[in-house]
Amino acid sequence: MMVSREQNPIRLLLVEDHSQVAMALDAAFETVPDIELVARVRAIGEAIPAVGEHRPDVVLLDRRLPDGDGIDAIGRLREQSPDSRILVFTGGADQSVAARVAAAGGAGLLLKAGLLEDLLDTIRRVAAGEDSFEADLPGRPAPR
Repeated sequence: MMVSREQNPIRLLLVEDHSQVAMALDAAFETVPDIELVARVRAIGEAIPAVGEHRPDVVLLDRRLPDGDGIDAIGRLREQSPDSRILVFTGGADQSVAARVAAAGGAGLLLKAGLLEDLLDTIRRVAAGEDSFEADLPGRPAPR
């Protein structure tokens, strides 16, 4: 029997150090029945135990945090919760950053400049097992 996401919402952990961004996302997630924000933390040092405790489906991870680069924490987050999918959410990136996310075991990279609907869609796709990286990041090699 298939369980709908409204009955079993996507469990999301938000790692974001900017209070206004975190509060805006928190408010947005309140209006979305198929995504449940299980915890919100401000740093990698808080995220690692929170991931182990909550075992979220998706971790929405800011790249630049007070205690380091979020990409460098992907491995430690996955050690705590191997089934959690990590989606890096950043203000700016290029193809080399996307490659670092993928190499670290991240499930995707999304720019903060996008629309809320794009963020929600990406969270849903990542929770469903898809990888999702921005298609139009600068630095893409020219086709041969």
